Amino acid sequence: MAFPDAGLSIYKKTAVNGRRTEKQMEITKEINVEMKNVLSFRGKVDQKTLEEKRKEIEALIKEFGAHPIHPAVTTSYGAEQTDKGPIMDMEILVPLNRDVSHELLVKQIPGYRFMPIFRLTNAVKIHHVGDSNIEGSVKELAAYIRIRGLKPITTIYNFTINDPEDPKDLIVDLLVGIDPNIL
Repeated sequence: MAFPDAGLSIYKKTAVNGRRTEKQMEITKEINVEMKNVLSFRGKVDQKTLEEKRKEIEALIKEFGAHPIHPAVTTSYGAEQTDKGPIMDMEILVPLNRDVSHELLVKQIPGYRFMPIFRLTNAVKIHHVGDSNIEGSVKELAAYIRIRGLKPITTIYNFTINDPEDPKDLIVDLLVGIDPNIL
């Protein structure tokens, strides 16, 4: 997976200690991502079930004798509020070191599939640091897309870059595929 350095900067005004400062929000365009040997799970989950699915995915990968080559990538296709809390339609994508299509076919587990190649092309990316205010980064990315009249053709994909001990050090790249046609 490679991220080109071509980028644009947006400056967001924020208040720090009562003074206005500018915080740089880097948005990069024309990003192309390719992952091979991807194990995918898609289903409707609450927060507790999501954690259980993550553990189930780890166990499956181990059972298949494979290893993840990048942290999981996630996307959400929607959410609904229930009396037990929010339920999200989520997909978790894990690129592996080898093809596990045969093992997955034998097990026939609902919600799982194998993707030889996953491609996200012509995407815009915002780099998010920290565990808080990811919604702010999502809004910045949406504003960038709207202001430039771009047409998103995918959901937002969350590429976790690291797995820090302190959540404040979390780094996530948020990417959205953009229609390359100019009409």
